[in-house]
This record gives sequence, structure tokens and C-alpha cells, in this order.
Amino acid sequence: MKPIVRIACLCGMLSEVLWAQPRPTPESLAVWPFYKEVQGSQGTMARFALDRQALDKARPDAADLRLYSADGREIPYQLTIRRDVDTHSLFTTREFNRSTEGAIALASCDLGEKPRLHNQVRIATEGNNFRRMAQVDGSADGAQWANLASQAILFRFSSGGRTVEQNSVNYPPSSYRYIRVRVEHDPQVDRAAPEITSLGVLRAEHMSGKTTSFDATMEPREADPFQGRPASIWRIDLGGRIPLQSLVLNLQEPTFSRPFQLDIVDDPASTTLLASGELRRAEESATVPVRVDFQEQFARHLKLTVIDDRNPPLSLNGVTALSAMREILFRVPLFRVPFRVPQGAVRLYYGNPKGIPPRYDLTSVIPPDYPLQGYLTLGPELANPTYRPVPKPLSERSPWLIYAILIGACAALAAILVNLAKASARVAV
Repeated sequence: MKPIVRIACLCGMLSEVLWAQPRPTPESLAVWPFYKEVQGSQGTMARFALDRQALDKARPDAADLRLYSADGREIPYQLTIRRDVDTHSLFTTREFNRSTEGAIALASCDLGEKPRLHNQVRIATEGNNFRRMAQVDGSADGAQWANLASQAILFRFSSGGRTVEQNSVNYPPSSYRYIRVRVEHDPQVDRAAPEITSLGVLRAEHMSGKTTSFDATMEPREADPFQGRPASIWRIDLGGRIPLQSLVLNLQEPTFSRPFQLDIVDDPASTTLLASGELRRAEESATVPVRVDFQEQFARHLKLTVIDDRNPPLSLNGVTALSAMREILFRVPLFRVPFRVPQGAVRLYYGNPKGIPPRYDLTSVIPPDYPLQGYLTLGPELANPTYRPVPKPLSERSPWLIYAILIGACAALAAILVNLAKASARVAV
């Protein structure tokens, strides 16, 4: 029995080696296949935008990006995706003086001794299917009031299980300590002053996004029916697998209205619908390119199908992809030339599919709207001379060993069963 048990143990040990993954080691630049040099000047803080090559080779979540100086120092950075963002900060307030004046409801709130800037009040009232007028006043002492907004409309309408509502009023940024609202009744619905159920003061901010444009190449137009209707098909190559949120079409015709469908065709076996609807252009915008917007997706190859029916085909002269800018902000290391990044002194490494998000402290220290002038530039893509691919598990390097181990394990198990059967027979005799 002992030799058989030893064989079984050996098979188990070999199977662990076969499927074992390489042990994690301290991060080394040898696992990053590509890098680009950053150059330019921009003070103590600098920024640059990821280009097409970096977006194509990096992970979609950009977790594998690393900044290093030429002497091997890691440089913390902050990555910002410059999309349009609306933020709302609700302040802590103390409500008082809720009352009525005839058919008008009133309520006031106190923001404290040192209030921050605010520019919106949210007013919740009872009822449904109404349209009421509201007024907002501000005061520093609760005695003298200044008008901040008047004739603002509050409404709520419901139909078919869906509700449309407007319950906020915007006004110029203010630091008044006290806010007072007046809500008039809707003569068509209300018999008395409406009831104000809650009152909130907010700071509403809109951060405008930035886009990066990428010119695309097109194959010649194909004439092919789509769902039985005459159509034109253009196949578009974006030059890399990049994030895109809009496609700008340079069409020659001054006016048109055509059904279209835009698909991602990166996988030859399947397509993904990106957008569909109507391509339209009116006479007053005859020279404006047509823009198609959609939810952001990563893609390289697109197929644009335009249904012509009995109209002549459109003349598509060019396509541009728009992407929310991926912006890298970092502190410029100390070099001999102050506030300047010498040629090759800072490098952006990317292309490691197993890169772990770095999560630098800088991300929580620098606001995304940090004031800066201009952008640094990225040089051409360079191969990392120290790159060494991560070794694959032994099971992938030598797949034939899997069958050898399985055969050995089965033989050992069969031998154990045979010995058990013989022992049982002897005991029975």
C-alpha cells in the first residue's frame, strides 16, 4: 500500500504545480510593454491627455497607467475623465416660520452663522397635477429681505404610472444666512394655500466636460439592402480601440432625413448596436456637421448603415470620433531646469493587462478643476526594452502534462481499488 499512496501524493503535488499561478512580486517596470515620453513646461503641476495609442493599449479602466521619471522614481498622478458632471450639495438647515398668508404658503430656514455659497432651493409641496408659482428671498439678519428669484414654476404631473416634476428653484450664488420661500396656490387645483412638506438649500454646480477628437478612416460606400430597403453602408476604422461618445459625420448634402443604424463590429461573429434613429439636417444648418451621440463605448471598427429608400445616396466625406478626455495631472519632479520636464525625463507606461489601480493620495488632494494652462504632449509609442512577459502557468506552457497527471492519478486510484478488493476477499475467506 505504501508505494501506491506515495504515487497518489506525488500526483497531487504535481497537479498543484500545474495550476499554480506565478506568485506576486513587487511591481517592476519589466511587465509594462509600452511607454511614451512626456515633455513640455507647466509649473509645479502639469497635465496631459491620453492619446489614441495609449487608450488603445491601456486597460479600459486605465488601472495600468504608471508615471516614472527616467531615474526610476514613481510619480503619483490623478486621472480625471472630463465628462459633463452635475453636483448637488445639500446644506444642513433649521426650518422656522412656516405659515400662510391667504392662499400663499411661506417657510424660512437658517443656514447658520457662516453659510457657504448656495444657489438652489428645493421645495416639496403636497398634491398632484398642479402648477404653482414660487418666490425665493434671502436675508442676512432675518429682518431685511432681498429677492433672489420670482415667478419660478413648480409642477408635478402624473399619467400612466409616470411622474414629471419640477420642485427646485435656481438663483444667483448667495451667502445669505436666511432663505424664505413663498408658494402660491394653483387656482385650478388648490382651494387654499398649499402645504410645504420640506425645504432644502443646495449648492448646484455644473462642470463642463472636455472632448478629444480622433479622425477615422472609411472604406468606400457599399450599396446593400437593409431589411429589404435600399441602403448605404460605410465601414469605419477608428485606428485603435478607444472610448467614444459621439460620432461627427461630414455630409455634403444640405438637407436630408434618413433612418440610420450604427453598430460596433469589432467581433466578426457578432455586432453591438451603438445608436439608431434619424439623420437630419435642415436648411438653416446646411453647413453644420451631423453629430450622433450615445452612451460611451470602447470600439475600433464601426458600421454605419443609412437607409436611402428612393433617395440618392448621401456623400459622406469624413468621420470624427469624440471621446471624453482622459486627463493625467501630476506634480512635476525637481529637475535641473525648474518647472520644465526635460526630454525623456518623465515616462508614461501602459499596456499591462494585470496592472493594479495605484490609488495615490494625490487623487483626494487635488480638485478636478485645478487651474492650469495648456497641456503637455506625449511622444511616439516606444517599446519598453526591459519588458519581460509574465510567465504562464505550467499547465498552459505544457498542456500535455495535464493528461499525464490524469493518467497517473487514475492508475494510482485503480491500483488502490484493486488492493482494497483483494484485501476484502482475503478477509471474507
